[in-house]
Amino acid sequence: MPNFKFNMDFVPVPKDFIEHIMPTSNASYVMVYLYILFLATTGKSLETDEIAKRLGLIESDVVNAIKFWNDKGIFSGTGDNIIIKKSVDEEIIPEATKKNIEEVSQQIEGNPTLSDLCAVAQEILGKTLNSTDLETLYWFYDQLGFSPEVITMLLEYCASMNKRSMKYIEKVAITWHENNITTMEEAQEYITGYAKNDEFVASLKRLFGINERSLTKTENLYLKTWRDELGMSADMVGLAYEYCIIATNKLSFPYINTILKRWAQKGIKTIPEAELDHDQYKQTADKGGDEMTATDNISELEKKFMQEYDSNK
Repeated sequence: MPNFKFNMDFVPVPKDFIEHIMPTSNASYVMVYLYILFLATTGKSLETDEIAKRLGLIESDVVNAIKFWNDKGIFSGTGDNIIIKKSVDEEIIPEATKKNIEEVSQQIEGNPTLSDLCAVAQEILGKTLNSTDLETLYWFYDQLGFSPEVITMLLEYCASMNKRSMKYIEKVAITWHENNITTMEEAQEYITGYAKNDEFVASLKRLFGINERSLTKTENLYLKTWRDELGMSADMVGLAYEYCIIATNKLSFPYINTILKRWAQKGIKTIPEAELDHDQYKQTADKGGDEMTATDNISELEKKFMQEYDSNK
């Protein structure tokens, strides 16, 4: 019996996925979805660790992505039998996309508060809102449960960064919603904390020479851990980075994490204390008592970090 193969040099992606799911999903998870779609289209099969290697991710990212798409209803099945649906189920498409502009317009016109919000939004964004903008604005109110005051703060915050695209504002709104931000006080606290974190991240990206790309999800988790859990300043991370380069001749987030974790466990928070500790640590290492060397398996260090991070969530 002859074998029939559908030979194609492109991967068909469901349009509903692109329009409704992809814009608000984790970038790493989208990468995994597209790669698995490619494997399914070409009839290939790979283990999760190999997929991670080819995408420049760690295996837990791939495993979590598959679970995420299963929970979303886009994949079905587990293990060696994963089925990819050819279209997105209607019930997992955000409700706002099911409302047409006539319905939204009626809701806005019948509510003076929403009418005022639209006028304020146009002033903040410096443009006339089109039908898509109005649908999204109403979605913030109707589906995310934001008050007009919180929505106004959201718009002002994005505009202050010169980000006036409603697509960008929608992503920020989803982040606020995921962080359970419902009041103006909570929004202000988040904005203040984000500004500090943004400065922390920007300074370390410059130090690490990461200028042409965004940080990966795992790299962001490292920075979040160093700042929020270990309580390290950018200067302390910078010193750990110097010691990392000296030992390994390359940037290694797992290696830096090991240094910072040791300092945190010893209560070391200042540069002089860290330098003294490093001198003492070198003396111990020279005597053969080093617990971490340049030849350590960086992949194993990263897996250990992710396991500890997941267990602390």
